[in-house]
Parts: sequence; C-alpha cells; structure tokens
Amino acid sequence: MSMIFTNGVCYGNDNGLLALLKGYSALIPPLHLKFPVQCSFTEVHTFLLHQVLLDQHLEQYPPSGRYQHSFWKWAIEHLERMDKDSDEEDGEIDTRIYDRYLFLMSGSIGPGAPPPDSYMTYYWKPSSSLGSANRNSHETITLLESRTTIESGTTGLRTWYASFVLASYLIVNADIIRDQTVLELGCGSGFLGIIVATIQQKFNERHQSRRQPLPAVLLTDVNAAVLSRCRDNIQLRCNQSSNHPNITFSTLDWFDALSLPGENVMKAFLSKANVGVVIGADVVFDPILVPPLVATLRLALSFESTRMVVVALTVRNEQTLAHFVTEAGEQSSTFVVW
Repeated sequence: MSMIFTNGVCYGNDNGLLALLKGYSALIPPLHLKFPVQCSFTEVHTFLLHQVLLDQHLEQYPPSGRYQHSFWKWAIEHLERMDKDSDEEDGEIDTRIYDRYLFLMSGSIGPGAPPPDSYMTYYWKPSSSLGSANRNSHETITLLESRTTIESGTTGLRTWYASFVLASYLIVNADIIRDQTVLELGCGSGFLGIIVATIQQKFNERHQSRRQPLPAVLLTDVNAAVLSRCRDNIQLRCNQSSNHPNITFSTLDWFDALSLPGENVMKAFLSKANVGVVIGADVVFDPILVPPLVATLRLALSFESTRMVVVALTVRNEQTLAHFVTEAGEQSSTFVVW
C-alpha cells in the first residue's frame, strides 16, 4: 500500500518520518515503531508538531486518547534524548507537545479497562491506471474501529490483515472492479468497500468522455451492528466513498443458501443485484461457515453476470483452509484464493 504523504508534502525520509505518521494514524504500538534517529532534532520535531500533532485530519479523526498518551510519552522521551545529544542551537520541544501529553494524562483510562473504539487512518497509493502516475499522489481511508478482537459478539468491527492483502490486489488489478458491480461478503468496518468505491470513482473521473453511471457496491453482513458501523465509515466525509451514489448495505445470511426457501430469497437478491465480482476477506475462520459460504458463492457464480470470486484468507487452521479450498474447487474454477 505504498509510500506515505501528508498535506501534499513528500518527505525524503519516507522510511523514518513518514513511518511515524503511518504508525500513529493506524495506532501501531510505539514498541513496534522506529524513531528516526537518522534525522536531525529539528526535522523530527517539526514533523511531529505540524504533520502529526497539528494535522487537521488527525485532529478531526484522532487516534484514541489512550493510544495518543502512549505515543506522545514515547516520542517526548526520544525528543528529549535527541535534544540533549544535539549540537543544534535553540533545540527545544514545543510546549504544545507537552500540553497534549499532560492533557492526555489527566484523562487516561485505567490499564485494566478494555481499549476504546478509535479512528484509524490508512494511506494508500492508487495505481497508474487510475491516473496516479505522480508519486506524490495518495489517498486515505479513515475508519472508526473496535480495538478488541470480539465486540458485541462479532469480529467484524475492526479491519483484519486479509483485507489489506485483498485491497493491495484490487489496487494493482483495478481493471477487475472498475466498471463492475461488486458484492462484498462480510463487509466488516468498510475498509474494502471504500477501496472499491474509490477505484470506481477515480476510473470514472479519468474517463469523463465516456462517463457512465457508477456501478453498484453491495456491502453485506449478517450482523446489524457491523452493517451500521460500515455505513457510518463509508459515509465519513473524509472518505471519497461518501460521494459514491450507488452503495447499498444489506443483511445477508450465508446459511440461507443451504435451504430451499432461503436459496430462493438469495437468488432473488443476486438476480436483482446483477453482480460482476464477489469479494471477501477473512471469511473462513470457523469450519461451520465453509458449507454455507461455498453454497452462497455457488449461487453467485450460477448467474452469467458474475465473472469471478476473489477471496483473501488468513490461515488460522490448516484443516479449515484445506476444507474450504477443496469445497470451493469442486464448485468452480473461477475462484481466486489467497
């Protein structure tokens, strides 16, 4: 998901300063961040002040207070060490950084409490096929996400690694989805939905001479709380997806595909949707889900309009994965699985 930029400014130390921006925005624990000691005190201090602390986007959609507290404690310790060892004159930490840290200390949550929901911002670079030959071009995706593995009885309120893998594939292979109705199974917090909607919009903008109505993005899940969170994230004004006119959110229970009445309902839904591509990320985490998921994909592929299914999976259990791959392979050769 490529290089990281902010406010239209490209910093040469993209493995240092910009990694801090990416880490802070996505709530990477400071323990796993690398402080850019190869830069001067002034460079790091200026970047942290203006591109992190005072960034308008991050002020409007901030990481949780608990995360900010740990990040700024870590950053201040490194800045003070750099300042002490630096030969630069007037090397002094801006009081606004200390003020933020002290404010966060006063409102800190006890260590035993579960982590609160938080905004998370991810940076990605569209492919050149979407008009992004300029290496400084970038997009952001901002989501309100759960910081726990399971919340409200679902794992769908946060973005999992398989979604990033599938997003990378779709960005590089944008031709697959740019003019196709896309159905996502298990839409989660909306990360992939935003990627798909943005790709479609960018393609449409680049080819204004033959602009057509934007194809639909159909985001589905069985959990009402997940669908609600997904809708809220898709419609955040900072996400380009908020301007996409053809995104729908629907309840879809894969187990319906295992019974005749449910199958007829699902067929009616798919017939009306005219789906071109089906996508799903991290949708196989329990063996009990394999039969209904494969049955749902079989129904989708029974329609002539459906060109392919692209699924990205995290290997949590070798047997569960093998079971899915075997079942899926018996149904069709048009599955693409990672």
